[in-house]
This record gives sequence, structure tokens and C-alpha cells, in this order.
Amino acid sequence: MKVAFVGLGNMGSAIANCILKGGFDLTVFNRTRAKMEPFIAQGAKGGADVADTVKDADVVVTSLMDDKSVLDHVAIFARAMKKGAVHVCVTTVSPDCSEEAAKLHAAAGSAYVAGPVVGRPDAAAAGALLSFLAGPAKAVDTVEPVCRAYSTKVIRVSEKAGSANILKLCVNYTVISVIETFSEVYAFADKAGANLDALREFLEEAMAHPALKLYARKLRARDFAGRGGFTMQGGNKDVSLMLKAAGEVGVDFAIGKIAKRKMETAIANGMGEKDWSSIYEITRKESGLD
Repeated sequence: MKVAFVGLGNMGSAIANCILKGGFDLTVFNRTRAKMEPFIAQGAKGGADVADTVKDADVVVTSLMDDKSVLDHVAIFARAMKKGAVHVCVTTVSPDCSEEAAKLHAAAGSAYVAGPVVGRPDAAAAGALLSFLAGPAKAVDTVEPVCRAYSTKVIRVSEKAGSANILKLCVNYTVISVIETFSEVYAFADKAGANLDALREFLEEAMAHPALKLYARKLRARDFAGRGGFTMQGGNKDVSLMLKAAGEVGVDFAIGKIAKRKMETAIANGMGEKDWSSIYEITRKESGLD
């Protein structure tokens, strides 16, 4: 199977590396060519541009930034992809974006699968992501072996592309809500003079998912370097998508509004590349803690 991969950021590079190790015939593209070189050195091909990268692929995987970048690329794919090829998008985008992308691909004779992933870049590097897949059954059949190269769990959702994105937003909203709760209770315990390690121990034991245990530790240690994590800029984009999607169906994501305000404050204070869990630092500052 020939696979094309577009978008070699922190998450994209990790996913593409898993695909390459999975034995697929891989062609990569990134606007910054230096990010392509490690893959070329390992046997992947390098595309001259986006159209050249995808023209012979059976499956095109994209790891981009937002709705606009995805739809801009789909406009190119519609002209460049061969008939019957499938585009799977791992980016966290709005449900509306996926539905529009699906229509554009169908009109061009190709197919679209929404394949948002759950997990941080370090989980991607380990091939330990969770993938939600939604799209035409035949197209999902085509992309599933590729997705399993970077996922420990693949869940087929439905044929409605946007449904996968709704689930991803639900997962991310749960995580940021927990982070906000952790921030508040750690700040309260710290200011009131309680034992923070005892609190951390409880929070870790209370959380079943490894990522939530990780955040209990990260906040206690105040370790928010962006390496291997999810940046504040990316988190703010995702929270904006959550609030918009929930608002469209009449659900009030109240905790999300609190988190977004803190994220915007963090970004304004030069924390855009810190891990999104560093909203804890804003909570501390607003609580009178250093």
C-alpha cells in the first residue's frame, strides 16, 4: 500500500514514523524540508509539493493545524489524488469541517475518513494512540491497517465523518475539565498549607486513564515544558472548537469557558508553547501564589 503523509509537526512526525516502521511505502511532505530529511534517510520518499506527494497514494494521511488548513489541502487533493484513494485526517477539527471535506472528496471521486487521535506526541511515538474512524465503510476498511500502525486501539464510529470529531472533542473536553479541577484543588491545598503529595497520591489513584494520572503528577511538579506534550496554542484551538460545537446544539460547556479564559491569559503571557496543563500557573497567580 502506498501512503502519503502531509504535515510533520510534533504529532505528525511521530505518527509518520510509526507508519514507516509498519512497512508501508511512504512519501512525506512538509513545508519545512528539514523535517522531511530524517524520513528520507530511513527510506521514505520526499514529495516536491503537496500534489506530487499524494498523486500515487492509496491512502493520504494529514496532520495539520485547523479547519482552514485541512480544507485548503482538500482543495488540492481533489485535483491530485487518484480515483478511489482515501484521505484520513488525524487533526482535531470541527465536525462541520469533516462533513465539508467528505463532500469535496466524494465529488472528486476520492474518499474521506475522519480519524482524529487521542494521545500526546509521546504516545504517538510509541504507537499508542486511540483512533476514532468515521466515513464510508469501504474507505475505513482501506485506512484501518495504516491507522493501526500508530494506534493501540481503533474504534469505528459511523459513516458520518463528523461523528468522530464530536467524540474527540468530548474526550479533550473531559481532559481539560480534569486539568482545571486539578489546578483549583492544588492551588487551594497549597494556599491552605495542606500536604500536596498526599493530594497528588489521591488524584493519581482516583484516575484510571494514564494520561490523567500523568497530569496529576505534572501539576504537582509544575513541569510544563512543551516537549512531548500538547501546547497551549493547540489546546486553545481545541477548546474553541469544543465551545463552538457544543453551543451549536445548545449545550453550555461552562468549565470550557473558564479554561479558555486562562489559556488566553497564558498565551498573552508568553506561554503559548508550554503544555496546556500550565493553566495551573494562571490559577496560582490569580490565587496569590507564586
